[in-house]
Amino acid sequence: MFLTDRALRRIAAATNEVLPDQLWRFDTAAEDAVGDLARLLHKTAREYNATVAYLDSAVPHLTVRPALRTAGQREAVSGMLAAIERHDVLSSVLIDAYTAWRRHRTVGGGNEQHLLVYPGDPAYGVITLSRTSPRFWRATADTEAAKAFDVPYAGRIVGLIAETPDGKYEATACSNQAHAESGSPMSYRLPDQEDLTTACRSLLRWWQLRHSAAWRSRTPDQLEPAELDQLAD
Repeated sequence: MFLTDRALRRIAAATNEVLPDQLWRFDTAAEDAVGDLARLLHKTAREYNATVAYLDSAVPHLTVRPALRTAGQREAVSGMLAAIERHDVLSSVLIDAYTAWRRHRTVGGGNEQHLLVYPGDPAYGVITLSRTSPRFWRATADTEAAKAFDVPYAGRIVGLIAETPDGKYEATACSNQAHAESGSPMSYRLPDQEDLTTACRSLLRWWQLRHSAAWRSRTPDQLEPAELDQLAD
């Protein structure tokens, strides 16, 4: 699953850029301006993660019934409030440091890229696109995306996406690439979408419908207009 690192999750929410790891660590040994930025970013990310871990552990203790509260509760509340303020400051510094580092580094592109299923909201998971040919991308859902859409395809292919001559995106849902390439009935051609992220989301929406009682063995061509609209929701 992507974005288990809290700093990477915050960066994705703010920038829509999904990193598989703290890639700036590879620059921390450089004795130049990029190295300075990488070291600042690395330090901030560690402090940000530590503060989030503290808040995650502190909140449950402060929400127990009054009769079960322990001595030192007032001090604990003060500590949590201070941590919240620190979290807000670190969150801002983290994004500023990342933005400065990114001016010198390319992230993504090439033959693989990672997209948030819903821009700005990591809670719906990540789709990984792997280029299979100059025209096609293979789309794979991570665990969080599969869970969010209630489909049994975590870490597995959910379809192929191609850019059309008019600049739209053609999505074909399949659980095996060979099904789409052969035109098998086990692949499902979905309506074209205006952007790549929506095309990815339509694949997950199709499988969500496909594994529900509302499917009724229909193909995409047999769906109601409202159901087709929901594929791009």
